[in-house]
Amino acid sequence: MTSKLFASAVKSRLRFCLSTLVIAAAGIFAMPDAKAQSIDLPGGITLTPSMGVNLRYDDNIDNTVENEEESWLTVTTPNLLLEADSGVSAYSLSYSLSRADYLNADRDSYTDQELLVDATWNFHSRHRVEMNVEMLDIQQQPNNRAAVDLASLILERERYIEKEYSTTYTFGAEGARGRVEVTVGHNERDFVEEDGGRDLKVAYASGLFSFNIAGETDLLVRIEAAELDYEQQPDESDFDSREVNYMVGAEREGEVLSVGVMAGVGARTFEDPQVEDFKRPRWEAVAAWRPLENTELIFTAERATEETRGFANVIDAKSASVAWNHEWTGRISTEMSFRYTNADFEDSNVVENIRSGFASVEYEFLDGVTLLAGVTVLNQSATEPIFAEDRTRVFFGFEAALS
Repeated sequence: MTSKLFASAVKSRLRFCLSTLVIAAAGIFAMPDAKAQSIDLPGGITLTPSMGVNLRYDDNIDNTVENEEESWLTVTTPNLLLEADSGVSAYSLSYSLSRADYLNADRDSYTDQELLVDATWNFHSRHRVEMNVEMLDIQQQPNNRAAVDLASLILERERYIEKEYSTTYTFGAEGARGRVEVTVGHNERDFVEEDGGRDLKVAYASGLFSFNIAGETDLLVRIEAAELDYEQQPDESDFDSREVNYMVGAEREGEVLSVGVMAGVGARTFEDPQVEDFKRPRWEAVAAWRPLENTELIFTAERATEETRGFANVIDAKSASVAWNHEWTGRISTEMSFRYTNADFEDSNVVENIRSGFASVEYEFLDGVTLLAGVTVLNQSATEPIFAEDRTRVFFGFEAALS
């Protein structure tokens, strides 16, 4: 029962030591997956190949305030998934490639790549270890993987390579009164262009303690710590820092309504005495309401920090979102969502107000073949006009199993 509700709404990895809440595990904003068929290989390994093809329209491909340029583009996304599960241990390796070609804009094609490796060992009913490796090669947004969250928006114009390694140890049997979960990891983000963002290395650790007080209600205590090491430019301040977050809260799971709330304080200390240290409240909340078996409403709210390109020491971000998922039939489903974010770039005059909406429909035309259509709308106002933006993206396509 340890933090099940938060686990379903929070990204599995702790990028920059902050568990960034994403609507419905970020799947609301990502392309839906087709129900691919697996191929059995020797040694208990299964192979699941799939292919996605999308035709997209983007009315502001350069993210500019004025002289917006529009274009159609095709995006082809092959994916390979290898899995093995012995009951005691489980392994998976996923590789995906997104190839995009602009049809009526003077812009080079781009290729994004993603490699994910996960391994889990259940040594005992009380002892569980999970290891994760993630490698990204992001040439140019948009890509199939990126969720429409604050971090993706900040890096929208950038090209970068990212590597992350993490290990999580869980002590406590499923259903036990108390459980402990400890995570350690390392993240590196290197920007390809010299005028891109600040290269960053982050070593992080977190601990989560869950104690069941009655039925499906758990008390939660979480501590997060991170050490951030930036590649400093000659004309920049030294933003190397250490951050610690302390959070307490509770969650309750029910068949119709599940609710989780955590609140606390976060503090960041900079090595450069000329950069002001700061403390700020931290909180996150999520509620999932399932009035019918085939429909779900998800509400989230959070206050967290994100890293910036270089002109501010950190972003203090407050967000709220609502999302609705509904299955009309066994083959037709829809998703809709709206998110609002207030992003305050500390130690600068920049404040952004970001509104994003998403809607999609998915139709399983044949077994293993899914037709997709959707739209994403972004409206971003800012105290500095250069950071303002309006953007609409539309996509049509399909995803299919190759087996």
